[in-house]
Amino acid sequence: MKLIQIGMSKSGNFWFYQILQEILKAANIERKSFVQNQPIHKIAKDWPLSFQGQADIDVMTIEPRKIFWRISQIFRMPIEDLDDYVSKCSHVWVHSFHCEKTREVLSKFDKIIYIIRDPRDAAISMSRYAFTPYQKKFFDTAQTDPKDFLNTKFIDQINQWVRHVGDYLKHIQEHPFYIVFYERFLADFENELANLCQYLGVTLDAEDLYRIQIAVNADTLKQKNPQHVRKGRFGQWKEQLSPKQKKAALKMAGPLLSLLHYPLKNDDNRLPHLPKDINITELERIMASTKRHFWMARAKRFLLKHRPFSRRADDKTSAQTQRDQRQIASDDKKARPIFKNDTMTPFRNGNTP
Repeated sequence: MKLIQIGMSKSGNFWFYQILQEILKAANIERKSFVQNQPIHKIAKDWPLSFQGQADIDVMTIEPRKIFWRISQIFRMPIEDLDDYVSKCSHVWVHSFHCEKTREVLSKFDKIIYIIRDPRDAAISMSRYAFTPYQKKFFDTAQTDPKDFLNTKFIDQINQWVRHVGDYLKHIQEHPFYIVFYERFLADFENELANLCQYLGVTLDAEDLYRIQIAVNADTLKQKNPQHVRKGRFGQWKEQLSPKQKKAALKMAGPLLSLLHYPLKNDDNRLPHLPKDINITELERIMASTKRHFWMARAKRFLLKHRPFSRRADDKTSAQTQRDQRQIASDDKKARPIFKNDTMTPFRNGNTP
């Protein structure tokens, strides 16, 4: 079996990688790895990466003109022969956006899993992840803490989610992939696991399914990977996002969230699911609208930050007071007499002899 999993960052990709690995193991399906047979692997195993065993995972980056294999975010090399690379892998992990090369890559795999998570929760997760020891060691951020990161990056995260999810949904007929929702797995793990096994063509008994559930339990995974795994839950955005952030999320992602049946209000507890039919024209309209709202929000943020005489957080003087002060200074300057050096004769501005 050639299996590829795709999902935007902080969508539960690590959790689903473990689930899929446990399924392959329980089904006695051969597991092969490209990266584990590369010379750099022996060195990378000792790197202080984000989680235990990260250097063992076959991760691919798909770009419009080039495809790369990589180790975490700190090492990558081009894939010169895609067929050779895929022949040496059984399970590949991808975060990349859909692009011109995606069709070529996905055609090489038997099974394609696409992971979706509520972007509001994913943004909160990313704000925490940005300040883990791994991220602080290898990557710089201008933000001071998770709250500052979320305030600064929130609209970017929401825009990226719409673009990532929307572009893959547009090609769901072309690439018949299986969609898993993070929230549904948390709410009904046994049923969702059984459905996933059915898609993979794997038959497991109740004992195997229970063993998988124990192996991928959040508490179990957190013991081995404390900086990468938190207690699995969803709907955090209801308590942790500000009213302004919730409004921005609905303006930018509301139509796509609604299409996927995600809750839109605090008192809405429904679980997401894929609609029977996806209208590609309507999906493209949704994505265009999100893009427009995103650039309008960016422009507004830029103007607020850079406009002259804008009110600063540490400046208690009102804008009206500033205007009054400037007017007084201007009037005073016009009224001030200017003297000739030799005779000391005063004259007004504009009446210079």
